[in-house]
Amino acid sequence: MPIHENIIKKLKSKDITLDRSQLDFIDIFNKHKPEKSRLFFTLSKNVIKGFYLWGDVGRGKTLLLNSIYDELNLNKVRFHYIDFMQSIHKNLKELSGKKNPLDIIADSLVSKYELIFIDEFQVEDVADAMLITNLFKKLFKKDIYFLLSSNAHPANLYLEGLQRQKFMSAIDLMEKHLNIHELNGDKDYRISLISQFEKNNESGLFDKKKIQEFIASTFGCDEFNDQIEINKRIFSCNGFNNSFLWVSFNKFFQEASSAKDYIEICNKYDWILINEFSLCDDDNADRVRRFISFIDVAYKENTKVKFFDEGIDPKDLYIGKKFQYLWERSQSRINEMKSKKYLLNSGKN
Repeated sequence: MPIHENIIKKLKSKDITLDRSQLDFIDIFNKHKPEKSRLFFTLSKNVIKGFYLWGDVGRGKTLLLNSIYDELNLNKVRFHYIDFMQSIHKNLKELSGKKNPLDIIADSLVSKYELIFIDEFQVEDVADAMLITNLFKKLFKKDIYFLLSSNAHPANLYLEGLQRQKFMSAIDLMEKHLNIHELNGDKDYRISLISQFEKNNESGLFDKKKIQEFIASTFGCDEFNDQIEINKRIFSCNGFNNSFLWVSFNKFFQEASSAKDYIEICNKYDWILINEFSLCDDDNADRVRRFISFIDVAYKENTKVKFFDEGIDPKDLYIGKKFQYLWERSQSRINEMKSKKYLLNSGKN
């Protein structure tokens, strides 16, 4: 079965119906897909060496590229952008003192892989911008295929960044060698995937492993850090990338966080995922007070929040009296924030 038909069939088996924009992309990819041999690249100097898929959050970029990646019979590697840059920095540190370390890194990548998939590509740091520029200059001369996803067109990457003019050559390389395609559907597929995840777990019991598998397929994250820096302080978490932050109610809200921290994470992440809820009375007053403050901020900032109930509905977790008048407002807001209508109308502007 042709690769594009196989992808569509597998997604349909998961109750995912693709929109016109996604079907068009799969059709275009099928016409320019990499072959099983590096000869594919050497036959023509003008051959497309990959795809750069961009569009608003939740349009299905990661869903599509993960599906394509899984179907390609090539030596391949998948990174989240953050993990990719951490890997490059780690390799540079290990090669300290060596001549032309980026050449060594580029040669190593090409010797191992025929395809590199970098999800959520977005350049925000001047050091990373310079690294990406110099590394891409080397990699685009090699026989390697790229899949990149981003929320921004290449021309809009690293806007207002320091020394951006030096990054322009990386943009030129992407525009020259990659098929730049905008995914402009109007459906938020992460909401659909969350709905499907809940449908497939009717018991409401979302253990940590199931949530990790869901996050890996939905947000393209397969490494889960247990700490995060917020406003220059370290907090516990279950995982994060550019799109989401996953925290435990019991752990995160037990720590000395404040409205300032909640504003920071609501502005930075498109989704906040929360699990491990437990019943709280007035002996847990600090945890409840922080959670109430978080709900107020998240509601005001119009942030998407996924509550993994795990047998306890978050709106019913407080059984004390001290904050009852405040909790009634939180209950109402949690109910609204769990609705599909709220999720469809929320998110970053």
